[in-house]
Amino acid sequence: MTDSKDNENPETHAPMLQWRDINALTLADESPCVTIYVPTTPVSNYREENRIRYKDQIKKVAEALEQRDMDKYERDALIEKLESVGANEVFWTHQQYGLVVFASSKRFTVRRMMTSPVEAQGIVADSFHLRPALRAAANWMDYQILCVSVQDVALYDANQDAIVEVDLHSDVPRGMGEALGKPDTSPNRKDSESAGSNSTDLKNYFKEVDKAIRDYHGKTIRPLVLAAVAEHQGLYREVSEHPNLLENGLDHDPFEAIRQSNLGEQAWQIAERATRDNIEQLVERYNERAAHKEGASALDEVAYSATIGQVDTLLIDETARVEGTVDSNGRVEYGAAGDGHTDDVLDKIAEFVIASDGDVKFVPGNLMPTDTGVAAVLRYAMEPEA
Repeated sequence: MTDSKDNENPETHAPMLQWRDINALTLADESPCVTIYVPTTPVSNYREENRIRYKDQIKKVAEALEQRDMDKYERDALIEKLESVGANEVFWTHQQYGLVVFASSKRFTVRRMMTSPVEAQGIVADSFHLRPALRAAANWMDYQILCVSVQDVALYDANQDAIVEVDLHSDVPRGMGEALGKPDTSPNRKDSESAGSNSTDLKNYFKEVDKAIRDYHGKTIRPLVLAAVAEHQGLYREVSEHPNLLENGLDHDPFEAIRQSNLGEQAWQIAERATRDNIEQLVERYNERAAHKEGASALDEVAYSATIGQVDTLLIDETARVEGTVDSNGRVEYGAAGDGHTDDVLDKIAEFVIASDGDVKFVPGNLMPTDTGVAAVLRYAMEPEA
């Protein structure tokens, strides 16, 4: 059954892939599960190529479904769902760098991705193929940009290559007038003109914005870049309680940068060092906790800890792969490397961590504190062996 609320009118616009999508997919218990990944481009001139790549994967999926012992009407309904994606030409003008579709008898999820999958894939299996989606949702270079002016507020998810506006919760105020119930804030009034006056109002406004962003969009360890005029930077930080707000920000009108399409380029100059610092801090935290038996790197130990909800933060080498899977009791079942039919042990561990509300980061191998492909910060110490 198509969940139109979940997809926000997928005929013309697919939402961005989020952590909550991964979490829901890890809990799927139906079969067969269809996963399609397609590298795309936001350049409209290539929309036909995007469409052709996607159709090619539908053909592969249809052939794989033919080999399955399943009801013909169920199979036809599943293919019909897949064919409905991108039927409206406008859909292909709203792409980023990847498109992923998860479909089964119980769900139909269409998402854009900020990180391009390595290749187009059409996969039919007993569970959803999450490897590229996991890496897109846990990219070590991810950060956020909070744009604040007297007239408006906007939040963006970003990385080195892309920037996408976040749909703000309805309780996030969109301007000082809305936040304070003072609609006399002129849309033509420059932020710099209001910086020296009404400081109490500005502080109250910034408090409201900061609280709403933390309450509705703050469950993340990604660095946050504040984009606001220089006169507002210090005042916002004075009242902010956001744990990830960076010391330095973009100190000019962010909405002018948006209009000139260079907000992401400017913000990355600030965020690049912060994203690397963020990983280095996580590595330091792992080393400290491991010294107190609250860290694990042995694959079998990390797998077991993940299945019992013991892992708080998981670092994974972004290029590592271990063929096999992990059962619900935390036992690792290794598969034959390259057989094409087994899952990735590291991905399965990540799925268990996500399901228990832990954080996952895929990082470059040269930044990893271990040589096993994983490093887990635990919520409590490992129990000593009997």
